[in-house]
Amino acid sequence: MNDDRLNPDDLLKLINENDKASKQGKLRIFLGMSAGVGKTFAMLKAAHQKKNEGVYVIVGAVETHGRAETANLIQDLKIIGRKKYSYRNTEMFEMDLETILKLKPDLVVVDELAHTNVPGSRHEKRYQDVIELLESGIDVYTALNVQHLESRKDSVEAITGIMIRETVPDSILDRAHLIEVVDIAPSELLKRLSEGKIYLGDKAAKAADAFFKEDKLTALREIALRLTAERVDQDLQKLSITKNGKSWKINERLLVAVSHSPYSEKLIRTARRLASNLDSPWMAVYIDTGLQLSDDDQAQLIKNLNLARELNAEVITTTDVSLPTALNRICRQKNVTQIILGRPRRRWFQDLIEGGSLLQKLVKETPDVDLHIVSTNLNFDHKVQLNLWDQLSLYRTKTGLKKYWYTLCFMIFMTSVGVILEPFLGYRTVGFIFLLGVLIVGVFGSLGAVMWAAVLSAFTWNFIFIPPRFTFVISASEDVTLCFVYFVVALIIGFLTQRIRFHEQIIREREERTNVLYQILKDISSSQNKAEFINKITQRIGSLLKGHSGVVLKSKNGKLDLNKNNSYLSEIANFDEKEQAVALWCFENKKSAGWSTETLGQSNALYIPLLGVHECVGVFIFSPERKFRKLGPDQIILLNSIVNQLGVSIEHYFLGQRLIESQRLKDSEELHQTLLNSISHEMRTPLTAVLGIAAALQSDDIKDQYIKNLASDLTLASERLNRVIENLLDMSRLNSGVLALNLEWQDLNDIVGSVVQKLSKSLSAFHFSYFIDPTIHQLIRADFRLLEHALSNVLLNATQYAGTAAKIILEVMIVGEKIKIIISDSGTGIPKESIPFIFEKFYRVPGSAPGGTGLGLSIVKSIIELHKGQIRYELKNDLINSCHSQFIIELPLEKQPQIPQEAS
Repeated sequence: MNDDRLNPDDLLKLINENDKASKQGKLRIFLGMSAGVGKTFAMLKAAHQKKNEGVYVIVGAVETHGRAETANLIQDLKIIGRKKYSYRNTEMFEMDLETILKLKPDLVVVDELAHTNVPGSRHEKRYQDVIELLESGIDVYTALNVQHLESRKDSVEAITGIMIRETVPDSILDRAHLIEVVDIAPSELLKRLSEGKIYLGDKAAKAADAFFKEDKLTALREIALRLTAERVDQDLQKLSITKNGKSWKINERLLVAVSHSPYSEKLIRTARRLASNLDSPWMAVYIDTGLQLSDDDQAQLIKNLNLARELNAEVITTTDVSLPTALNRICRQKNVTQIILGRPRRRWFQDLIEGGSLLQKLVKETPDVDLHIVSTNLNFDHKVQLNLWDQLSLYRTKTGLKKYWYTLCFMIFMTSVGVILEPFLGYRTVGFIFLLGVLIVGVFGSLGAVMWAAVLSAFTWNFIFIPPRFTFVISASEDVTLCFVYFVVALIIGFLTQRIRFHEQIIREREERTNVLYQILKDISSSQNKAEFINKITQRIGSLLKGHSGVVLKSKNGKLDLNKNNSYLSEIANFDEKEQAVALWCFENKKSAGWSTETLGQSNALYIPLLGVHECVGVFIFSPERKFRKLGPDQIILLNSIVNQLGVSIEHYFLGQRLIESQRLKDSEELHQTLLNSISHEMRTPLTAVLGIAAALQSDDIKDQYIKNLASDLTLASERLNRVIENLLDMSRLNSGVLALNLEWQDLNDIVGSVVQKLSKSLSAFHFSYFIDPTIHQLIRADFRLLEHALSNVLLNATQYAGTAAKIILEVMIVGEKIKIIISDSGTGIPKESIPFIFEKFYRVPGSAPGGTGLGLSIVKSIIELHKGQIRYELKNDLINSCHSQFIIELPLEKQPQIPQEAS
């Protein structure tokens, strides 16, 4: 095999990525450490250069921030007008994405990638607008500060002490065709700030006091440069796939060779420490050479690989008959610069058979890679030099007595053939018959069986056929040489046959793995719903790995659905509370657990989290038919690959369902709002007429008391209906986001007095009293009408549900920096199980009296939160006032306004 060949899988992946990228627009990101470094200026200059080359360039959104140099660059470019949106009685403008898509330009300039769009826009974030442009085949130039990257958000907040509210996912960088760093020295940036070229007036002074410090800017600059260096390294790795030569030592990359030995744990920790000191990526590599491992060795190997994963290593497993060849190939593909190995022990027999130790071979075959030799722990390694039996045991095989018995029977048959043919062909020709038998054993048997056949045939040929017969003495010197050469050739042929079979097995396993993944992707794409492809995949995995598989998905409330009647658990037996606890731990911690792992290993099944791109969607369960048989590393990798693909597919299905549900709810909400507005406004006109008629019937001109009583009842019913309509209108405005606060300085005495006066008739049937702390002289910033409406709703709620002739108390006091309003009543209170839901829309306590829409308290909560306050409900035993239910409203006290003094 050609060791310098390119990796076909990596080449295929690169071709697919390039093919996908060719169908989309190209994204060029101008990245800077902070505002003012010149990102927008550099972006517009690049756009002008493209325009001069004949490219159709338009400006979608550019913020000049009052900078004259930037504003001058926009004048010669075609600018698309912003689209107007109305939000909370304010006109706002956003990029007109629809117009840009209709014009189909070659290049669009879009500034401030992390910008959040106005509610009601096509997308919530501007980067989503950019993605749609790219998918439409339009190139985009955009600008981004490093603090707006999701992965760098925490670091920047720790450095600057400023909360970053707008971020973009790091995946946007993967879409970028080119990332250009716009860099400037921190001292030069501070000079630009002082000259007023970044911010103007008080804003510049605030920036200088908080964000724009030389030490903070230097740290941000390092983050930006490191981010760019990582991207360049990723690009180099992609380009190196097509490179077929020596590795380039541009950046340190470490590799540690891992085996089933307990010494590997020390090697892994050493590699992690060296990688941390060098601040470089590292990987752990296991090479399957065909050596049959015992259950203990396999468990140790899995433990070593899991340790490497926990220490953030890139774990690579591959199959090859030669360790040096495989390591050399991986070093070349991954641009490895240093290899960490354990100190080799003297094994003269193995070195003789294999042509030298691993270290000697690596020195010869990888001259461009540095080798680190780590001493092993002498507490384990008490024998520095292995004896012959220990060295031979390295070649142990799990052949089994049955195959040795079959080999013995086959060699007896070949001996019989030799006895029949020997009189006609001669005893020396019989040696070739035995050699043919060894070849046949090599094709069907194991390495142990081949060695057994070679030894058995050599002794049989000597004892039965070579003169003097029936002795192990050989009289002729040429027969001695012939017998020795036969034995060596038989062993060599056996080894070569085994190697051919091993390569055939590797190819077959790769083909099976590829076929399984293909069939799984086909199942996913061809299935009509998630239930269909989940059942197909679980059945396929069960038959492939000799076990039973199942899936537990999370429910709509975000928790794991552990219902035993789950249709995806039909093959899993004994899914009891113990197993459910393991599944729950796996889901919450997003780590594998259960059988064959170090976490809750006594479980009957292996639990693997179904991880999508953004969330964990459930748990995959694999229950083996035989618990004592562990999965091999290649089987674990295959299983994890399938589970990862399954997790992403289920997440895509969930996202699709949420999108459909969201669109359905949006359409339903729009229809609901339209009907609600229509009905509410249509009812106001006749209701106003009814109230007018009722007032006329209560005038002094009407002498009939019966008619006056009817008019009074009609007025009460109409006022109640009017309050319902007001609630419906307010809820409609709150939902649509058009309800804006008219904040003014208010006196609480005026608000409470107005509420009491308006509800005097409703409160007259109750023992009502109110108390305002006389020490309260502060004003509050509030919307008089809305706050009055909120207090009215709480009091009316008490009148409706507290019971006849109940005691109702309204208290206003000041506690710390807050105004506290307590409305209590002597009713039976709200059941504890209903308390969490009383502020939800259209919720009514079960068993409550008929009447009401369940909107009053929901509107109260929305109004109080608009005032940056809080409302809560408590059950309390007030022995003095005999009150049990309490609604507590807390409103913040702001800095009081300065009241001008009257002229004397």
